[in-house]
Amino acid sequence: MNYAAVQRPEKTEQEIARLQEELRALKSKLEAERGAMWVRSAHARPNVQRIIEARRAREEIISRELFADPAWDILLALYRAELRQHSVSTSALCIASAVPATTALRWIDKLEHLGFLTREGDPLDGRRFWVALSPTASAKMESYFNAISVSGGAI
Repeated sequence: MNYAAVQRPEKTEQEIARLQEELRALKSKLEAERGAMWVRSAHARPNVQRIIEARRAREEIISRELFADPAWDILLALYRAELRQHSVSTSALCIASAVPATTALRWIDKLEHLGFLTREGDPLDGRRFWVALSPTASAKMESYFNAISVSGGAI
């Protein structure tokens, strides 16, 4: 217990007011960042989903073996998750890559080694890892989707 605060309630009230102001400022900053993310994702989000759907349709209709591109599928899945502010586990990313898990894991390792991905252990489950785009990869994906949105969203 803070005995100084008990003896001086005006100090406690001032501290509470200061903390409330800090919280308001942090909340405003977070809302501004979310707004920027929403603006950024407004163009990219439909294109990312369209590209993923087109890739799956192409594989279904023509052949998965002809068009396997796990690195791109991994980057697309992680970018879509980033735009939606979702977390992606390694196992979910393996599924999203549309290749065998061993192949996906090799690509995840390679992309991490190249600086495109980050992996972080789950503090609640030591068996699970979360995967995300690195800031550099995120910027590259954003640049790509800005470029294709300028060109009419051609896939």
